[in-house]
Amino acid sequence: MKKPTVFMFSGQGSHYYQMGRELYDQEPVFRKKLQVSEAIFRDLTCLSILDHLYNDQFKKSDSFNRTLLTHSSIFMVEYALACLLLEQGIVPDYVLGASLGEFCAAVIAGVLTFEEAFQSVIVQAQMLEAYCPPGAMIAILHPHSLYHESQLIREQSELAAINFHSHFVISGQIDQLKQIEVLLDKLEITFHNLAITCGFHSTLIDGAAQPYLQFINRLPLRTPRIPFVSCGNDTPFTPIHPNQFWNAVRKPIYFQNMIEALERENNYTYIDLGPSGTLATFVKYNLKKESSSKIHTVLTPTRFSPYP
Repeated sequence: MKKPTVFMFSGQGSHYYQMGRELYDQEPVFRKKLQVSEAIFRDLTCLSILDHLYNDQFKKSDSFNRTLLTHSSIFMVEYALACLLLEQGIVPDYVLGASLGEFCAAVIAGVLTFEEAFQSVIVQAQMLEAYCPPGAMIAILHPHSLYHESQLIREQSELAAINFHSHFVISGQIDQLKQIEVLLDKLEITFHNLAITCGFHSTLIDGAAQPYLQFINRLPLRTPRIPFVSCGNDTPFTPIHPNQFWNAVRKPIYFQNMIEALERENNYTYIDLGPSGTLATFVKYNLKKESSSKIHTVLTPTRFSPYP
């Protein structure tokens, strides 16, 4: 019996220069979607995404962290990847968005049009840059109980995400997170800094809340044609509400909870449509041994893997 398919869309931290470059050069559908997105981005910002993202002077390992550019390019690449699969007749039974990935999930589910969602992504990034102080985020490879056990971590950061049993993310001010890095080194706990300059999923971005909600609440939110799973909610399939696309980047991400809840209902084919395959890795570590669910990563920094 065919397993239901879940399209998954990741958020900030999954990006890098040149993401999708091979597809842009070789796949007409992917290239066309990025070119349409580029035209919208130019109209709204007078800047070019593609000239920056695919500039030959930048390597994949170079720092790529301006919010307006990373926010927009993640959305563009994920949407183009989804369209590539849809063009091949691969239609999801569910869509799952983590943080910024909720915007692309909303388009595929029919909650927002592509144009509405992309403008919302651009405006959100502009407001984050305009109204919020610099911030940082650290991914920590350790049980998230550490957050509550360590007074320093608890007082100097905010819990931003719980991805699986030994992977969580904190968000906070740059200087305060540097103190936490010293502690993690002392404890010999593996961590890495996300390539962002904004403290997503924390009070650091609250300055953008009111102006962004005034913008987003003017948009019509349609009933999903495809069941919509938000990793910012307590349970799957919560009805879409007016603040959905602010809460997506402000509230903590409960990816582990969402996968566990889905798995209690069924087994699935999870297809990661983010640029790095991050969510596929997270799913892998959340599946129980008895699960027959399958995982497919479409794009990583080193390869493109067509599905099926």
